[in-house]
Amino acid sequence: MAKTVKNIPITRMDCPTCIPVLEKEVLRLEGVDEVRGNYMTKNLKVTFDPERVQLAEIEAAIERVGYQIAYKRYPGVFSKLRELFRRGESKRVPVLADTDFPRKVLHATRRVAVLFSSPTCPTCKVFKPRFEELAERLEGEADFYEMDIVSTETWRKYDVLSIPTVLVFGEGEVSKRFTALPRTEDVEEALS
Repeated sequence: MAKTVKNIPITRMDCPTCIPVLEKEVLRLEGVDEVRGNYMTKNLKVTFDPERVQLAEIEAAIERVGYQIAYKRYPGVFSKLRELFRRGESKRVPVLADTDFPRKVLHATRRVAVLFSSPTCPTCKVFKPRFEELAERLEGEADFYEMDIVSTETWRKYDVLSIPTVLVFGEGEVSKRFTALPRTEDVEEALS
């Protein structure tokens, strides 16, 4: 069988931690043999069997984790602005400042999940609605917060090296850490 090798240029790839997320998501597809990301060239090299997986499926996997493909057209700036104004801040997942962290997280009486993210991170944008849904589902059982790594320093104390990262706290200590594109099922299990 002949394999196809496709170099896919990725836009909005702002940090080296994007590569493992992209590679993992594309490798999940049956028929994909190898995926190599290059942060410097913002490129994903995919080796696949075209009889088992189509290029459109590979592109969809890339888009599913929040990235865009350079040769495709996407909605313009105005539609993004409309979406931004519609969303607003989540009531279930308040944004937390460094000064509030000890009181709301370390001294909390129940388990706490903190999402460390950035507004420019594509994977964070994909994960955040899932995190908000989990917060809604577990309302009253656990507390949920988000910390923007651009405007806070707490992430440094907890060695948050990639985003999105979710830290689950119990009795003032980190009990579980989830990185890359966390599964909400795993976060939910850690909170129970």
